[in-house]
Amino acid sequence: MKILIFEYINGGGFADTELPPSLAREGWLMLNAVLNDLLASGKHEITVLLDKRCVANVPHGVNVITVQPQDDVLAVFTEALQHCDAVLPIAPETEQILWTICNTVEQAGKKLLSSSSSAVAKTADKMETFRVLSAQHIPTVASHRLDKHPHFYEQGTVIKARDGAGCENCFVCYNEDDFERLLLSLHNPEHYLIQPFISGVALSLSALFNNGTAQLLCVNRQFISILENQRLKLTGCEVNCHVEKAPFQAIIGRIARAFPDLWGYVGIDLIKQDDHVLVVEINPRLTSSYTGIHEALGLNIMELVVQLLAGDAHPMPTKDQTIRVQFT
Repeated sequence: MKILIFEYINGGGFADTELPPSLAREGWLMLNAVLNDLLASGKHEITVLLDKRCVANVPHGVNVITVQPQDDVLAVFTEALQHCDAVLPIAPETEQILWTICNTVEQAGKKLLSSSSSAVAKTADKMETFRVLSAQHIPTVASHRLDKHPHFYEQGTVIKARDGAGCENCFVCYNEDDFERLLLSLHNPEHYLIQPFISGVALSLSALFNNGTAQLLCVNRQFISILENQRLKLTGCEVNCHVEKAPFQAIIGRIARAFPDLWGYVGIDLIKQDDHVLVVEINPRLTSSYTGIHEALGLNIMELVVQLLAGDAHPMPTKDQTIRVQFT
């Protein structure tokens, strides 16, 4: 199969400007892990879009389409689509980037190796995610549109972009003065949501979804720092924590039924507080935890995703290790 991979950050999305260091590093780690998985299978012809500044690091055996600063990256991508069978997009939900890429693939009649644009539309908007989760009685963090509920929570207040990826444009305030200053600095408050800060252990789930069903791959612990400007930053994660998996399998089963068009690799962010688990976000794409799964479990996730195209996949881990992945 001819597979095109478009990792937006290093793949030309910032070709005419400076690469954002943190996002570029996370994106490259995911891209490199995907390429290694696909190369290891030896079954596919792999092509990747790359910013001209990033081409030197690509593994041998991968076809490269170089994106120049003057190029329209989506035009380059659309042209490259004509010569492939399937596409794996790795992109943020911000400003509908992931949705646009997925929709472009669908319009071209090519196979998506990720969730559909309809699934991305539902899960990229954190208020819509909250609405669906609440309607299905899946425990989640109380959320409101910032413009309709600009009220400080004494326990700590979280403000985040409705379509942000990871910790992007995510802030936490522990006093009312910081909260008021942050409100004044944010334009378009309707594009943000507000939540109470929930203390607990930040976890993520790596799972394979298949149109209404889901298989848990591993539970991961996230390490999140608070920067001086109240921004949150994901600094690393432990992939495949040794915890009882049954409760988390139950959670993703309920999520799969609530969002039946989720497909392929999906990441779920959670907060565990004592014996209670709250769903924070649903990521209909590869997540940073993906980069440690092969070493932790001995699984080739991309080959499992390809198998899903034929109907089903059966993960059979050959390892059971906890792997630390560092992003800073």
